[in-house]
Amino acid sequence: MKTALNLRFLLAFAAALAAFYALYASLHWPFRAALFPRVIGIPLLLLALAEMLLSVLREEKEREGHAVDFELTTDVDPVVARKRTLAILGWIVGFLLLIVLTGFPIAVPLFVFLYLRIAGREGWVLTILITGVSWLFMDGLFNRLLHLPFPQGWLFALWS
Repeated sequence: MKTALNLRFLLAFAAALAAFYALYASLHWPFRAALFPRVIGIPLLLLALAEMLLSVLREEKEREGHAVDFELTTDVDPVVARKRTLAILGWIVGFLLLIVLTGFPIAVPLFVFLYLRIAGREGWVLTILITGVSWLFMDGLFNRLLHLPFPQGWLFALWS
């Protein structure tokens, strides 16, 4: 199991390097700009260092049985699986387009509304309730609490 130990160590080392670089690069940034890299970078660095230490100190126990390989499900028709995959890819691309066109504060609640109503086929009450919660979360957390301005979407930038 020496190879597994080395791979775990290398992956943790790569994560530690990425976190260290993010923290180092944000040293001279203004507080608000550096907040996100620091909030993510510090825990990532600590966890990666802990994983590196554990991968060196902990002996790998031999597992009994065979290795589990990645296997696609066999009980779903490939045509149906392909259709579902393309549908979710369409939703992801649509969400990205909504962000670019309208900006995050409008795109998130609008996407939640459209996804729940069209793909989820949820009722109006639940759709409007969850859409309102997502709007309150976006506005309350990012706008009012953290004061993080989001760039305008292309549509609103054209009108300005």
